[in-house]
Amino acid sequence: MRTAQLFKRSGQLIRFNLQRDWLKLTIWIVASVAMFTAIGAKFQGIYSTQAAIDAIVKTLKTPAMVSLFGAFTANPPYTIAKLFATEMVVFMAILLVIMNIMMAVAMTRGEEDSGLLELVRAHQVGRLAPLVAAVVELTLLNALIGVLFACGLQVAQMPGATATGNWLIGSGLAALGWCFGMLTLLLAQLANNASQTTMLSYAVFGVMYVARMGTDVSDPRLTWWIPFGWIEKLSAYQDNHWLPVGALILLGVVCGGVATQLNLHRDVGAGWLPTRPGRATASAYLRGPLGLLWRQLRVTLFAWIVGNFVLGAAYGSIFNNIGDVAKTNPTIKQLLGTHALAEANRMIVKIFIAVLAIVIVVVAVIPAVQVMLKLVSDENKGYLHQVVATAVSRWQLWASFTAWAVVSGSLVLVAGLAGMYLTGLVTMNDPIKWLTYQHVLTAYLPTMLVTIGTASLLVGWGPKWRNLIWLWIGYGFFAVYLGALIDLPKWAKQLSPFGFVNQVPIKAVDWGTSGWMLVITVVLLVLASVGYRHRDLAQ
Repeated sequence: MRTAQLFKRSGQLIRFNLQRDWLKLTIWIVASVAMFTAIGAKFQGIYSTQAAIDAIVKTLKTPAMVSLFGAFTANPPYTIAKLFATEMVVFMAILLVIMNIMMAVAMTRGEEDSGLLELVRAHQVGRLAPLVAAVVELTLLNALIGVLFACGLQVAQMPGATATGNWLIGSGLAALGWCFGMLTLLLAQLANNASQTTMLSYAVFGVMYVARMGTDVSDPRLTWWIPFGWIEKLSAYQDNHWLPVGALILLGVVCGGVATQLNLHRDVGAGWLPTRPGRATASAYLRGPLGLLWRQLRVTLFAWIVGNFVLGAAYGSIFNNIGDVAKTNPTIKQLLGTHALAEANRMIVKIFIAVLAIVIVVVAVIPAVQVMLKLVSDENKGYLHQVVATAVSRWQLWASFTAWAVVSGSLVLVAGLAGMYLTGLVTMNDPIKWLTYQHVLTAYLPTMLVTIGTASLLVGWGPKWRNLIWLWIGYGFFAVYLGALIDLPKWAKQLSPFGFVNQVPIKAVDWGTSGWMLVITVVLLVLASVGYRHRDLAQ
């Protein structure tokens, strides 16, 4: 009887959650499945000849591409389906991990922070019912996406594809996404709020991603020790291994079981991680919104700075291997000579930096946009009503959040580039100078400012639509990160500000582009400030 009481009204909560989140779920499902299927169908046109297939295979075997997409383990004869499995599986895995982290945080800590869960628990609802509802919703979401992924690949009809391989990829991606959803539910029991849960989840994911990158370059067998790396071990369209799918499901079940036990023994709004008591008296820096935001954001900002620095350092640690052309072809050294070989090595590393820059920039954009959108979430929680009731003006409040968004993004971006630079100094025989990274910073900083300005515009004029900015950022990352490999048109890349960067540092900074982006940023921020000053709070 006691066990039944723990799950009382779980069914009602599941129906309520699905009715509440149906639009959000639909957007995620349609966007991810449409992109996955469209790229699968497009691959046949991109690699239409055996010569094109052989050329991309050589590229995918280079350390730079291995670090991005995983070890290329396919055996000849090489087919379009095998190329697709190599290029797309890790990328889609990243997308699904992000989706599950966002959804799991919103279903758990998000509801607790807003006070909704406390209202629900005040009724005759089982203690575990809210958590069970979150588990069921995540399970249905990932299962449906997995089925649609497999069906999409069936429709795409890639040469070399098989039904078994299609369903293996769909099942593997669904299992990975669900596993990280369960892991996030576990971390939600440890953390004290939604922000901390998000930070912990991305930290765990970031560590796994960096570790996977390192093991794939050094020894792919070690990737078996990293759960995120299991998605690479499917060997779809070749050996078709189902073991990684089972391992991911088992790990998810364990995480869900531990989360259940932790949830049973904690209070609503509390977490298992200890919290340090605050000062007895407030600091003078808390007299204004800038100081208040610093107090709230300092730990999270420090974590993002360290995380992006570590990511950049991880990339920099393999620069020497990537840039050593003589390792793959010793005769090149004799043909080119020492000086020409060094220049060739440096160019290869710069090409790698140009590809990785978008990763470093997007990681920096995330905390910046989070700060900007926090303006609306704090309104909805009622925090800012107390602030604007004082002598603080609406414009001052908006300007404080905007300023911290710019500062946060800039610091995290510099940290990522500094990680690359400092590690390159240690690992490379002929390190890349800081001026090269400075050019990357100069080229991408305006794109980040445009993104922040757009987020601010949504906050000022359409706060209900503010989360659309994440779709735009995700599209920009996809277009630049995979655009060259899937032959994406230039106009499609330039639907995002990231697509206007001129392959820096391979090419020079386009100062004209940077200039008009800064002008657009100013216009966006002016319009955003006007909108925020004239709209109602918590609109």
